[in-house]
Amino acid sequence: MGGIDTGGGHGGKKNVDQEIPLVPFIDLLFCCIMFLLATAVWNQLARISANQQVPGQAPTPDQPPPEERVKLILQVQNSGYVLASTAGDSITIAKNGDSYNLEELRTKLQERKRLEPNRRDIIVAPEDGVRYEDVVNAMDMVVGEGFVEMSLSDGATLL
Repeated sequence: MGGIDTGGGHGGKKNVDQEIPLVPFIDLLFCCIMFLLATAVWNQLARISANQQVPGQAPTPDQPPPEERVKLILQVQNSGYVLASTAGDSITIAKNGDSYNLEELRTKLQERKRLEPNRRDIIVAPEDGVRYEDVVNAMDMVVGEGFVEMSLSDGATLL
């Protein structure tokens, strides 16, 4: 057991040696270290970064309006996928029975990437009633094909 000698005990004075229990202190220190390790930054490596598309604030009058860019949108519907853009083109990828056709989606995303190699943004817009697992699979596919600036939206006012 650890202790601290505070002196005294000679010349007729009272001994003031104190015993400080170090084991509970060390236990508390280890608990704090374990908590910090469990909540460390490297636990976010498997995270998918996604932004939510929400209406922003109006630009101030002295700023020029931002340049309109064609948006690429992947709609995850109950009937399958729809890869569309605000330019008006649309590709429908139907389901294979009860499962989504991920290989066909991969092919279409690769074709789109070949057409626009510098494009990194896409909006994933799931329909109401689509399972969360299917939305995450679509998001994984999109990021895996090079569209790393992915955003999520409800898709109601995108097209």
